[in-house]
Amino acid sequence: MKSIPYIEYTKLESNNLNSDKWYFLSHLSNACATEDAHRTSAYAICLLSKGELQLESDLFVHHAQAPAIFTIAPSAIRKFTDLGSAYDAQILFFRKEIFLEGQTDINYLDKFDFFEKTGEQVIELDARLFGQFSSYLELIHQKASENAPHTSAIIRSLIYIILNEIDDAHQKQKPDTAQETDKNAHILTQFKSLLSSHFIEERKVSFYADKLHLTPKYFSTLIKEVSGKTAGDWINEMLLLEARVRLQNKERSIAEIAYALRFSDPSHFGKFFKKHTGVSPKEYREA
Repeated sequence: MKSIPYIEYTKLESNNLNSDKWYFLSHLSNACATEDAHRTSAYAICLLSKGELQLESDLFVHHAQAPAIFTIAPSAIRKFTDLGSAYDAQILFFRKEIFLEGQTDINYLDKFDFFEKTGEQVIELDARLFGQFSSYLELIHQKASENAPHTSAIIRSLIYIILNEIDDAHQKQKPDTAQETDKNAHILTQFKSLLSSHFIEERKVSFYADKLHLTPKYFSTLIKEVSGKTAGDWINEMLLLEARVRLQNKERSIAEIAYALRFSDPSHFGKFFKKHTGVSPKEYREA
């Protein structure tokens, strides 16, 4: 398996490329910027038309088999990995602050929990639904090339349609896919969600055990049994994921990153990073 070069939407803005655009549509395989995990400031909707992909969103791993559509919220650390077969996909980015212009409900996007809710980022499509989503993205592609007074408003309307169509598809599939969730797997899911929010400030296993109303010993045993990794391994993995993302921003020094991640000093950060990756932060940044 290999990582797929993936667009970092914010880099388009910082380079003043399409800086007047609040949306961006690209083929996933052609999107550039980095082969490593990273985050963007934009919402993302990806339509997979051929092949299969693995999507990692923070510590959650999802598998998508075409035809499928998947969604990613801003700020989530994400990475796409191909699974050894040919694939084709289109990905649409859009920025919340401009998309919601004229919308009285500033929390409108929050009602679409498929952007963040575990297990709902990926939805399989039948031929009819795939055809619909393909048509919507094709319309966006066509309108994006036009310099007309209402282009932005039309594209905004098409995104509204796409969001509601995805939500409808989720609602229809829920009765068919609903099943009893394994208690231990559910605790692991809760732990990873808590970890995504608290890992910088809280790195003690006891903190997460307490949040889940479990003793640290029982919690540690359960996480190891269900995932094959200790709770400490998960904490380190999330920390390394964040470190790799921040190291891609060369405007910030390694020392600044170390302190921002709450390490006592850059040397401690360097030892931690090298122990788990085999390279120093400097070597990683220059690779």
